[in-house]
Amino acid sequence: MRKKLWMWFVCGALAVIPGSCNRETDQKTVKIGVMTPLTGEVASWGDMQRKSTELALDDLKAKGTLDGTRIQVVYEDDTASPKDGVNAFRKLADVDKVPIVVGSPASTVTLAAAPIANEKKLVLLSSGSTATEVANAGPYVFRIMPSDEVQASIMADWMLELGYKNVAIIYVENAWGKGLVEQFKTDFVKKGGKILAIESSKPDTSDFRAQLSKLESLTPESIYAPLYTRGAGLMIRQAREMGFKQQIFGADVYGTPELVEAGGDAVNGVLYTTFGQNGGTEYQQFTQRYKAKYGREPETYACYCYDAFLIAVEAIKRIPEGKPKDGSNIREALLSIKDFQGVTGQTTFDGKNNATGKTFDKLMIIDKKHVPFNLNEWKDRIH
Repeated sequence: MRKKLWMWFVCGALAVIPGSCNRETDQKTVKIGVMTPLTGEVASWGDMQRKSTELALDDLKAKGTLDGTRIQVVYEDDTASPKDGVNAFRKLADVDKVPIVVGSPASTVTLAAAPIANEKKLVLLSSGSTATEVANAGPYVFRIMPSDEVQASIMADWMLELGYKNVAIIYVENAWGKGLVEQFKTDFVKKGGKILAIESSKPDTSDFRAQLSKLESLTPESIYAPLYTRGAGLMIRQAREMGFKQQIFGADVYGTPELVEAGGDAVNGVLYTTFGQNGGTEYQQFTQRYKAKYGREPETYACYCYDAFLIAVEAIKRIPEGKPKDGSNIREALLSIKDFQGVTGQTTFDGKNNATGKTFDKLMIIDKKHVPFNLNEWKDRIH
């Protein structure tokens, strides 16, 4: 069953003139759609997006910065599936009449919904879609994180710096996985590396023994595995059970809880790249508020969800009085944003609606915890 949640700002700091809830109902209401996987294999992504959105609403209310505009948030569950994502997006567009949708983290969902966004002139602002194809998805599709072209290049350099020149690849066969592998292959081979084999899998694959068996005789020095999180955890567990000792490298989605849940102790020592953290004052304050509200520190993806929602609100605020707060005007407002200071750093959109100046960080998993990569600690404890 599709989940749908409503949030309203009523009473308090968001009214132009302080007063009762009855007076606030006269204020302009703007709907923002949030499309994210609330159920399914990567439901933790949706949980993080919902938590971050709720915290962003709390913060906006506390600061009283909306000048009387009321925000109505409509959640739709895309299950990280292109089919469900298209249905969710059409619902938000045709029934709820939202002018902007924040999400989806899944590149395949963003790419499936993009033609509808462009046709209807409805902004789609992704909080996590890194696939290279998203850069050419059309004038109404934006994202606030760097492209997988950057991520793949960083991974190629990282492997070679650590001395891994022969690699085998197991990837998820979708736009995100394919884009990462193609760019990684180009950069890795160009810089002197060798790809021994490439094995694909479906997004819902749970048994990777067939792919792993094909790699055993090749004895790669490392395995690069851009797989969705639960699948990655299962693959790593199965690889260790089969006796694979090779260093395993992963990609941005490895930072979500499903990896450890599925892989257990087997994931210790895994290295992966993920969206870069700013680490500044905004990030530190956000982390404190997130932990106070939810009892845990935010994962990297939660930070990008938070910023994506605030950027959507900022665009709505920039539309001059008297002009409709529709997709066309929100798009123009997004393009006018320069150096928006958020939790993930500064955001400015380039000519293809990608956020400029952002990169990926290197992380490792130690004692089932995700920590910044430290060469000496990795050598002492894992390698």
